[in-house]
Amino acid sequence: MNIWAWVGQLQRDLREAGYGRVADLMDDIPSDTDGNRPQRVDAALPEAIAAARALKNPWLEVFFRHWGLQNRFTNRSEGELALDETVALYEFAHRPETDGCPQAICVTQDIAICYANVDAPGWAQARLDVSRETLDRINPDWPCFTCISTEYAQALIDAGRAAEACDFVELQLAALRQAGQPVRASWYDTLSWALEESGRLDEALAALREAERIEGNDGDRKDQQDRAIARTRILVLQGKPDEAAEQLPAHGDLLAGSWYGWAEAATMLLRAQPERNHWQVGAGIYTSLLHASRVGAHYKASCMALWHAELALARGARDSAGRALAIGHAHLLKLKKPEELAPSFAKLQAAWQETAAVSTPLPVPAEQLYAWMQERESPNPEQDLEWLAAACAALPADGDLAGQYASALRACGLVDEAEAQLWQFVKAYPDSDGPNYTLLGLLLDQGKTTEVAELANAIEAANPAAALWCRARLAWIAKQYNETCNLLQRYVDLRPEAYGARVLWAQAALAAGDLAQAVAQRKALCAMDKDDRSAIWDLTTVASAAQDWPTVRDCAAKLDIQLDTAEGPIEERWSNVLIAFDEDGERKTYYALRTGPATARIQAPSRVPDRQHVRDWVAFDATPLEPWPEDEAERADFLPTFLALHVIEPGGFGESCFVDGAHPGEAHLRAFTEAIDAMGWEYWISSSAEYQVSNPDGGEPLAGLFFRVVAPAEVSASELDQRLLALTADWPHPACWPQFADRNSLGMERHIAIVERYDL
Repeated sequence: MNIWAWVGQLQRDLREAGYGRVADLMDDIPSDTDGNRPQRVDAALPEAIAAARALKNPWLEVFFRHWGLQNRFTNRSEGELALDETVALYEFAHRPETDGCPQAICVTQDIAICYANVDAPGWAQARLDVSRETLDRINPDWPCFTCISTEYAQALIDAGRAAEACDFVELQLAALRQAGQPVRASWYDTLSWALEESGRLDEALAALREAERIEGNDGDRKDQQDRAIARTRILVLQGKPDEAAEQLPAHGDLLAGSWYGWAEAATMLLRAQPERNHWQVGAGIYTSLLHASRVGAHYKASCMALWHAELALARGARDSAGRALAIGHAHLLKLKKPEELAPSFAKLQAAWQETAAVSTPLPVPAEQLYAWMQERESPNPEQDLEWLAAACAALPADGDLAGQYASALRACGLVDEAEAQLWQFVKAYPDSDGPNYTLLGLLLDQGKTTEVAELANAIEAANPAAALWCRARLAWIAKQYNETCNLLQRYVDLRPEAYGARVLWAQAALAAGDLAQAVAQRKALCAMDKDDRSAIWDLTTVASAAQDWPTVRDCAAKLDIQLDTAEGPIEERWSNVLIAFDEDGERKTYYALRTGPATARIQAPSRVPDRQHVRDWVAFDATPLEPWPEDEAERADFLPTFLALHVIEPGGFGESCFVDGAHPGEAHLRAFTEAIDAMGWEYWISSSAEYQVSNPDGGEPLAGLFFRVVAPAEVSASELDQRLLALTADWPHPACWPQFADRNSLGMERHIAIVERYDL
């Protein structure tokens, strides 16, 4: 059962009718959900749903709303916060106007996931019922068979029936294989969990390895991290805590959808190795707890409150334990079976009450506390909170102490408390610089731009420079680069030695296209510290962008770089590199030839729908995004990646056309290459020597070839299509470019026939 056929057909119909943007959203929203880019889904979803309603297409609305929920579940682990929308979509997907929509099955999965996020054990039977009802209506030929089956298995585990879950997964896998359907990695992720809960730990690890084998290099980062978390748990249970510790990812590298699993694995590890129990782990668990609380994940919040309180009491952090228990109790009352966790809460509450609230005297007088804390080698913010609260009470106008107190609160995951404390100080002492800037950073990190504007207004009369800095940061975030430059010029007039302001001014001027100003600010920064090589490199980049070649040559001399020419533009043949572009919230990387200290020409065509960059001449940040390997053998094959900052000269090419088919042989390919070069086009072979396609006449598979070809932007899609037809007409086997033909309404019959004949 191809539940996606209608999607492809609808996209073609939408493009032919002039609704290409809606068709693109049908690709982008699922891709961004699976690619763990939740903010992009948030931004696109209202437009997508509005378009579906304007087009009066209820199936399309089901499609978009389902992927919106998948984003909220997978990437944010939302529970009760998403429940109303989940129930509403389930009802909408079963109306007469949505009858027959294949994605109605997917909405059943949404219900099961949402119930699990709210209260996994409490709603286990309801999840089993809704999953079973759906499984009775589909068979292994449906892609939904995998999704609904794994939801059923996970509900069995949450119901305490892990052994039954193992048998169920094996039974479903057998049915899937008998039907000749592919097996996804998610089957073995679920099986690993069931085996772990059944105590079959070696088999659980083997299942994780099988999941990784199936996924190969195609797995997304979240899947890889979740498997590392699962492996951590299993290794702890096997009595191998040192190996487990090596597997556990850093909390800061995870999306919120992985936080609960991380907190559980971290707790298990710290029970096995109490010496690892420190405030940083506590901050990670507390942050996860607060998120679960905000999104209505009641069972997860209850469990994490218990884990955080247990570990906090073990390291003597009584206040941290008390905060966690208070949050956890509120969620305990919302569980369907609170009696299962209530004894654990009672035990920890008693332990907390028995731990006397002892006030520890300041290690030094309040006037000396800030300096004392700066000199320590191993700070402990969790321990410092009491001292800093006392010192701030004694010295309420001390900006250093206020900033340190806020930093300690934030380090412990108490972001709201840190913000409240800073606001209190700033309103009382608006002319004190430190806390103003600390509060600004805290607000910006949370995306609270309205509050930043309020901060600027609150301090403007007493501290006009700090208010200008707040407004400059807001303008930068809003991509109002000319306004950013204007504000920073006024700021620098008040504070000429402000290094960070000149850095931002140079960046804003470059983004605004005021290259002369960008060069001027980078020169000023070099003058402020003549020995700072990184500042010289930054000047090299903006001077290259401005094509200020005398300045580039002066920088090269200071950096001991020898150039081939003594004057004029610098475009030499150095080495192959990778150039990254940050566009539309995503980073894309391309092969390029380095042409100077901070310039490169892009060699590879872009993939659709990415912007075309082939032959672009760019200035890049000369600091590699990844450090050079220390091993000499690895360095020999290493291609450094640099971030593009400015396009000096656009390549001027249109969208890429992906061509696929049987390899025509070296002679035909050589003639094709010569013809492409003669026309001034570009093409880039992506297939490996191992790529094969089916032989339509039977026998051994044929060597395959796929590549991307691009023409100058003024060449129309139909002209490119006709040229390709002519250039490949004498090939032994026909080539095809169905995606390009589909996007440009060029006719699909020929391409579909080739795809089917050669099993492309």
